[in-house]
Amino acid sequence: MSAEPRVASHAPLLVKEGEQYLSTGINLNHNMLSGNLETFPELVNLLLVDPNMLQSLDLSFNMFNEVPASIIQFTSLKYLYLHKNLLNDIGEVKKLVQLKELKYLTLHGNPIEVAVPYLRSYVLYLLPSLRSLNCTPVTKADLKTSNTWGKMNRTIFKTVKKPTNN
Repeated sequence: MSAEPRVASHAPLLVKEGEQYLSTGINLNHNMLSGNLETFPELVNLLLVDPNMLQSLDLSFNMFNEVPASIIQFTSLKYLYLHKNLLNDIGEVKKLVQLKELKYLTLHGNPIEVAVPYLRSYVLYLLPSLRSLNCTPVTKADLKTSNTWGKMNRTIFKTVKKPTNN
């Protein structure tokens, strides 16, 4: 907390109100973080003027083998970067169904790519409102394929409620 955030030369200036930042994103990439990040909500409350406006979270290049449970409470998240971690269980991705605003997700570079066949179809079936998965745009054909795949594999989804597509 004592260090000032790093800002890229092309980025806008940091805007602060008192000791908090007027921002909608937090980058915690390349930090060897792991676990459930139980103190993350406290950190967000300390850092951001309006924690409910957190829309972008970069947890890439860390050591997470689970999706940190504490991030699910940030329901305004639109961008979630989890690439290059240690995720290998599709059950962890199922947690993200609760993030109704999520549009951009990265999972590439995780063991889950090898552990879960048809990962793209599986993830898009769970999260049909994604616009991009692993930096690749989601097309209507992708959604049709994932929906067909999901219907063919219903037994896998017994414990997962498919979110409604608004």
